[in-house]
Amino acid sequence: MELSISLMKQIAAMFLMIIVGYILIRKKVCNISDSKILSTLVLFVSGPCAIINAFTIELTADKVKGFVLAVFAAIIVHIVYIFISYILEKIFKFNAIEKASVIYSNCGNLIIPLVQLVLGQEMVFYASAYLIVQTILIWTHCKFIISEDRNFNIKKILFNINILAIFIGMIIFIGQVNLPIPVQSAMNSMGNLMGPLSMFVIGMLLANMNLKEVCMQRRAYMISFFRLIFLPGIVLLIFIFSGMTRLIKGADEIMLISFLAACAPSASSVTQFAQIYDNNPGMASVINALSVILCIITMPFMIMMYNLMV
Repeated sequence: MELSISLMKQIAAMFLMIIVGYILIRKKVCNISDSKILSTLVLFVSGPCAIINAFTIELTADKVKGFVLAVFAAIIVHIVYIFISYILEKIFKFNAIEKASVIYSNCGNLIIPLVQLVLGQEMVFYASAYLIVQTILIWTHCKFIISEDRNFNIKKILFNINILAIFIGMIIFIGQVNLPIPVQSAMNSMGNLMGPLSMFVIGMLLANMNLKEVCMQRRAYMISFFRLIFLPGIVLLIFIFSGMTRLIKGADEIMLISFLAACAPSASSVTQFAQIYDNNPGMASVINALSVILCIITMPFMIMMYNLMV
């Protein structure tokens, strides 16, 4: 229960940051083009720093086991989501954007800063496991769904900035490399900016949308329900009845991080692919925006359910 309350407080704080970003655009203090600059800073500076920082921890058998468990949990989540999405596609006639929005979550820009704030910087180490699995699937499965392009580009995966940051972090972790204090301090400060900057960007993008139109899209509510409540509920039952939350020491916290990622709003990558391949970008933006707004209520509720059942 305490964790749910803490999560609610942090989500409320992040929501206030979203409002700040919204006001900056509405009051014309900033232009919508400025959001691209902030997005670039998050993508290429703050995000990688937060990930690398998470790997500057002591190498122990427990941490290795925990990381393997986190990767396994992420794989299970995606298998379940992909399988069920195909069933839902047949029943509700999902298009490519709706299907991808149900499967893929914003496990980077939202979950990493949330884990930083609620569980501590060290736990980002386990959050990166989900990011590895999803990044691979985003550039293969998700790209294929939206573009119907079967070409597999390994470079796009290996040279993805988050994968590179995780690779560098793994070298530091396995080699137990001690970074110079000024470098570590600078990276820590830049990594801590990820949360506020990410929230500002979301607020700025929402300010550029017709929120009345967003809230009137009935189908987007259905997609958000599957993304934020229905599928995470199934994953929660699998985590509990499979005994995964008790496999190793600290498994309940590690699985909580995977569960946080599983019940996050739809991935911004879906919107980006929709724009690139001109496949319903408007619908993708609406689903993304609505799921972000609704997650303020749904995520604390789902975490409360996790705490009650685990």
